[in-house]
This record gives sequence, C-alpha cells and structure tokens, in this order.
Amino acid sequence: MDEKQLNIDITTNFMKYYDLLTMFLKESMIKGSVYTIQNRGQGKILGILRQTPHLSQKELVSQLEMRPQSASEMIKKLEKKGLIERYKSEEDQRVMMITLTKAGKVVLNQNGDFQPAFSNVLTIEEKQQFNRILEKLVSEIEPEVAKLRNKP
Repeated sequence: MDEKQLNIDITTNFMKYYDLLTMFLKESMIKGSVYTIQNRGQGKILGILRQTPHLSQKELVSQLEMRPQSASEMIKKLEKKGLIERYKSEEDQRVMMITLTKAGKVVLNQNGDFQPAFSNVLTIEEKQQFNRILEKLVSEIEPEVAKLRNKP
C-alpha cells in the first residue's frame, strides 16, 4: 500500500472512530455513565451548582472569576449537554437562574472511574503511544484551526 492510500485509510478510520466515540459518549451520558468533568471550566460550574443548587447567572459568573462571555459560553454548552437548565426568576423575570438537571447531578456523583468497553482493546503501552500520537496531531492542527478562525 502506498503512503497516499495509507493517509486516506487513516483519515477514514479516524473519522469513523470519532463518530462512534461521540455516539458512545452521548449514549453513556443519557444512561448515566459519563466521564467525570474535572474541576475547571464546565466542571467548576457544576461544582458551584452542587454547593448552591439555584443560582442566578450573574452570581455564578462572579464566582467563576472569568470573563462573562467565557462563562456564558460554558453555561450554554452545559445546557446543550442537558447538565444544567436556565429559567427566569420568579421574583424578577429579567434574572436568569441556573440549576442542575438530573443528568448534571449524576455527573457530579460519578467516582471518576471512566472505563469504556473499548479501553480494554489496547495495552498500556499502546495507550501511551496512541496518546502521544494524538497529542502530536492536536499540536499540529490547533494553530491551523486558529488561523482559519481568524480569517474574515
């Protein structure tokens, strides 16, 4: 097999893998077995909501210590994943309140042991090698994506 065909095969298989992994993670989330979100970014939002179940978006943003636009984007992503929901305050209709959904509570109660069925296919050495390859690919494509996003 020549290198050109090998590159096509690798890309095709990677895209299949990506699609299947995405479906796997979505189904896992629906069934309550999800990858634990760490205590930064979106995980930090969930952690704050664990402590204060009903919080205004403004109060949440102030606790996050980040720009309101960044926090708002994370909130939207969590809402899209079904982990939080927003609703208008009964006292003041202009105020958006945020609370955890049942799925969000499940995520917070996970013990962090993310062991999907496909993880048994690779040896620890293969996993390490695969991780190094993925890191190399990501570091190569990230600047290219950034360039494309900055073009008008």
